[in-house]
Amino acid sequence: MSALPREGHFFLLPVEPGQYGVGLVARVPRRGGILLGYFFGPRRTRPPESAWLESRNPSQAVCVARFRDKALFQGLWPLLHHWQNFDRRLWPVPAFHRFDGSVTLSPGASAVTDWRVEYGDDNLITPVDERPALAADLRLADDTVFDPRSLCETVGAKLVAAVPSADDEVWR
Repeated sequence: MSALPREGHFFLLPVEPGQYGVGLVARVPRRGGILLGYFFGPRRTRPPESAWLESRNPSQAVCVARFRDKALFQGLWPLLHHWQNFDRRLWPVPAFHRFDGSVTLSPGASAVTDWRVEYGDDNLITPVDERPALAADLRLADDTVFDPRSLCETVGAKLVAAVPSADDEVWR
């Protein structure tokens, strides 16, 4: 068992055999099981330097997601570096989009199937706000809690789409 992940911990996320993305734990709520992470490319064959990690900002993430913590707590995703000056206020919990597949009648809207969903900083399980989605909300990330395998696949696909080769020098 490795060290327990904390907010501000960077880790390697396996996205292809021998290649990794980098994740940042942005929230570790007291009511556990679900964490919030920001994920960065390019795909890597080795860990980046601490200076590179600490130069990341939210706009550089290819994905922000809620995910199950099992692989991190079991040490399957190696922890790289803990950012001592991590400031959670600079790494917000974003709103998400949920398509529930059913029709809900809502005052002012005849049929709602898409929702804007928001979570608090200390509870990533129960939404603090759900409301009918506006057109702009349809572009938000899906309101999904990823299991370890599907998170690796999703982040990997986004990294491949963004930069086709691993350890690309041109990466933002």
